[in-house]
Amino acid sequence: MRRRALKLCAAIIKQGDAPVTVVGETFDKRAAEARRAQALAKEKNLSPAAGLSRAAFIGSLRASRNRINSGNDWLFSPDVKAAAHASRRVIKIAPGSDLLLVTDGFLALASDYGAYSADSLMAAALTTGLKTLGEELRAIEDSDSGGDKFPRFKKSDDATALLLRLG
Repeated sequence: MRRRALKLCAAIIKQGDAPVTVVGETFDKRAAEARRAQALAKEKNLSPAAGLSRAAFIGSLRASRNRINSGNDWLFSPDVKAAAHASRRVIKIAPGSDLLLVTDGFLALASDYGAYSADSLMAAALTTGLKTLGEELRAIEDSDSGGDKFPRFKKSDDATALLLRLG
């Protein structure tokens, strides 16, 4: 049996003129979650992220969460068994390269909302800054608070990012 870690954060690495490298499975995981939200919303005839629909979704969400940290679905957590499911990737990064560490909620600008590609998200982080990107993220979510255009289970997620230049 192949073990897989459920990754909800990503690293975007920019080295010189090369396209960015994305580390993590967040793009695929977010796309799968959007499909689940859309299918469940269609089944229940509700907007995916509408606050009043949470009761209709709770059974499915609990079942999904109960599968985390068991079987093949592992999430980084205080559960000591989770460490055995962590994956590792080693990448040589040249001095002067930029590294953008993001939660899945921040990466939604690219993975869910299509406002950016991984390359253009890194470029925007470097030119306009993380605060501006965070404001843009919340504006997109506010304009689609029910999740009809961008299916998701809640209006917004935690959105954290750290931009580093390696010396």
